[in-house]
Order: sequence, then structure tokens, then C-alpha cells
Amino acid sequence: GTKIVCLGNLAQIDTPYLTEGSSGLTYAVDRFKGWPHSGHIMLARGERSRLADFASEVL
Repeated sequence: GTKIVCLGNLAQIDTPYLTEGSSGLTYAVDRFKGWPHSGHIMLARGERSRLADFASEVL
């Protein structure tokens, strides 16, 4: 039983060559969509430290 977990935040793409729609994470989610052995979860919010929140805003 192999399991693969892919994590990512599309808001943190930092290259001018990718967008939320062209990222590898989006590509993988689209390709596995509908396959009965896969799942996709989008979290509405996360628990982050003040430092992590600040860094995601300014970096």
C-alpha cells in the first residue's frame, strides 16, 4: 500500500513562469480528479504563527 501526499500553497508561487493554473500541484490534482483511489482536500484556513503569516505577506 503506497501512499503519496502532495502539499502546497498556490498563493506562494514565487516564479514569474508559473501561475496558480499552471503549477505542478494544480496539474496533479486535475489529472487525479475522478480516480476513485485519490482524494483532494482544500483547507479553508490554517493555523500559523505570527512570524509565518508575516513572512508570507512580505516575502
